[in-house]
Amino acid sequence: MTFDGARELHALMTGDARPRQLMKLAKILVLLWAPFGFRGDELAEVVGAERASITLLYGPRYFAPIRYLALFFRTLFLLAQKRPEVVYAQNPPIFCPLTCLLYCRVAGARLVIDHHSIWSVKTLGGGSPLSRGIGFLERVVSRAADANSAPHSMWARMLVGMGARDVLVYHDYVPNNPRRSDEALRRRLGAGQTLAISSHGGHPLERLDIEAAAVGRESQEGVSLVVSGPKEKLEKRLAAMSLPPNVRYAGFLEREVYESLKASADFAINITDEPHTLSHVLFEFAASSLPVISSKEPVVEELFGDSLLYADSTVEEVAEKVRQLSSGQTRAAWAAKVRRKQDELTASHEAEVASLKRLVSR
Repeated sequence: MTFDGARELHALMTGDARPRQLMKLAKILVLLWAPFGFRGDELAEVVGAERASITLLYGPRYFAPIRYLALFFRTLFLLAQKRPEVVYAQNPPIFCPLTCLLYCRVAGARLVIDHHSIWSVKTLGGGSPLSRGIGFLERVVSRAADANSAPHSMWARMLVGMGARDVLVYHDYVPNNPRRSDEALRRRLGAGQTLAISSHGGHPLERLDIEAAAVGRESQEGVSLVVSGPKEKLEKRLAAMSLPPNVRYAGFLEREVYESLKASADFAINITDEPHTLSHVLFEFAASSLPVISSKEPVVEELFGDSLLYADSTVEEVAEKVRQLSSGQTRAAWAAKVRRKQDELTASHEAEVASLKRLVSR
């Protein structure tokens, strides 16, 4: 079995070979067992779906048995109430699409699963009895679903290897940032220096410590770093690092301020030890034509190629890249590479959108 973002999956999903202009969208529900999700937002918007995020006792793992049991019944009630013709459910946790599969079998609805990640591999490591059990459920559900989608080719290849039914690669994407540089914001957050930004969600393997230490070494180059992200995940962690004077935590920024910050920054840093991760912020930075210092994960290099400055997870290596980008001429050259990559992403995104719409159309 193969996967291809441009394949005609409409026949598989609907058995309907009518001309595209005569098709109408099914009643679609995008469902996440999480309080938020940028990818879920985009998927719902693209296919004209209603989006539902439900959760309970979110976060602590020791609440997981209670949380998943409660969400099982809450999901069945929601589906019975909404009566969608297509359920687009996110994994992880796999119990969300598993619950939706039970409903779809009874109600005659179609199930599409978006594998935001393969839970058994990314979160659980793939070796423990628990990860093997979760992996078994992922194989069963992805084979039983009408179709599957994944945010990058590495997850897609793993899904194909698990025997998943037709797999569509649908990358995360952010359109060009319409905002312009805000000099007042630059002065307030960056003290008038060369301004670098870093945005994180709080994963333990995100190397905020390396980013801060590397920029701290380059204080004599007139570089400052602004870190943004949720306070509940980052504030205490950053406070424990004794941040250098030229590194500042700005908290969780409102969308308009965050967009203005990206438009006003000179470059970005995204260092992480997470395996198999293609961070959403890389697409955000590309949309703002920002040169990026990034970890060199295979999945990142496969998509972004030579448009990023890759660095190992060491203070010395990241500091060297920061030193390079302290030169305006060097930044301009890398920004041009990023703009070309954004043009490529835009063209491929249009094809992926068309494929995604066919995936859920009737």
